[in-house]
Amino acid sequence: MPLESHSKMSHKSMAGLEFRDVHKSFGAVKALRGVSFTVEEGESHALVGENGAGKSTLLKMLAGILRADSGEFYWHGDRLDLGSPREGLERGIGMVYQETLCFPNLTVTGNIFAGRELTTGGRLREAEMRQRTRALLDELHLSIDPDDVAESLSAAHRQLLQVARALAFDCRILVLDEPTTSLTDAEADHLFAVLQKLKRRGVTLLYVSHRLPEVFRLCDRITVLRDGAYVGTFPRDEVTHDHIVHAMVGRDLPPRTVDAARHAETPVLEIDGLTRRPYFTAVSLSVHSREIVGLFGLMRRATSRDVLIRSRKERREAEDLVHAWRIKAPGVEVRPDTLSGGNQQKVVLAKWLATSPRVLLLDEPTKGVDVGAKFEIHEIVRRQAADGMACLVVSSDLPEVLALAHRIVVMREGRVQGTLVGADATEQAVMHLATAEHRDAS
Repeated sequence: MPLESHSKMSHKSMAGLEFRDVHKSFGAVKALRGVSFTVEEGESHALVGENGAGKSTLLKMLAGILRADSGEFYWHGDRLDLGSPREGLERGIGMVYQETLCFPNLTVTGNIFAGRELTTGGRLREAEMRQRTRALLDELHLSIDPDDVAESLSAAHRQLLQVARALAFDCRILVLDEPTTSLTDAEADHLFAVLQKLKRRGVTLLYVSHRLPEVFRLCDRITVLRDGAYVGTFPRDEVTHDHIVHAMVGRDLPPRTVDAARHAETPVLEIDGLTRRPYFTAVSLSVHSREIVGLFGLMRRATSRDVLIRSRKERREAEDLVHAWRIKAPGVEVRPDTLSGGNQQKVVLAKWLATSPRVLLLDEPTKGVDVGAKFEIHEIVRRQAADGMACLVVSSDLPEVLALAHRIVVMREGRVQGTLVGADATEQAVMHLATAEHRDAS
């Protein structure tokens, strides 16, 4: 189907949530360029796009954190003019962010009612808040206690605590921004079961994720943004994964296969029996020149660092890197933490590769980045390996490891369980090693 066929949509009179011609700029950077689309009440609607497409900016305006330069938001035909996040909550808009937001020293009950405590005559109605919390936890099938302290909870339970906080006060629109980034597959399954239940109750879900399999699993329709502009809204059953990727990046991404590594016999990096209890025990592995080794295990983000351009030569080299690596930035003096996640990752890679290292260590190199940036980062790593570098990639993204690595070293509970090469490195084989009962890796 033509990818632009849905790009001009008329607003339905019964639409639940409407975005009308929304514009937002930050200085010379146009984050949103006349975005218009609708989300029907009670549907699960995905919002996707590359890093820097404008998704987070749009969500922050919907939540009352930012204000649009122009354009309007409507809910059931009534204009939403939100001046603060609290006003968003009062209008029934709940937010679940990628980074878990909670007060670690407060109880579950304290987190759910933080800033909205129930009081009578200045005194807290603690028993009532605890009772309402218990009912919410039961509804979400959460096996935690209202009196549990938040810092003692798992990442999944802290994420679901955000959902419970939104639902505690008549949430009608639940916005989720990359909610599964820090979750295991089993924990993500639990979250999806909760979201499906909320959808059946009539809650409108606006779901943002770079993980397209999740989008196709959960969402009814998919809206794509690119470079701050609206591309189209597509019914899930009428498009494929490749259609959405093309709409997001504006081009086709060719399939990649892992070539057999052609490396020297002597490893560049060799680890023999490395132990640091309680984290890992007797770890042995090697990485050769021209080889990419993936290190996988079942369940950490790279930082931005300030860049100071000291000379004309450094400026020219930085500008060359920005151009060569397609880093979207207004200039080389801009702070990296103002860039999108994918561009931040490319800045970090460029910084270290400029030192001409023999070994490149990558820890979750594409966590939280879109499919286009992920493809570009993978290509950078492949080029470095082809030029003779030894690359060790740690990733919890199994499809990434399978697509990138010549060999995969699988760990479980701090020990190496085995190494897979070539055709042996299937998803089933990796997961068998990652989940099987402990045995010595010999």
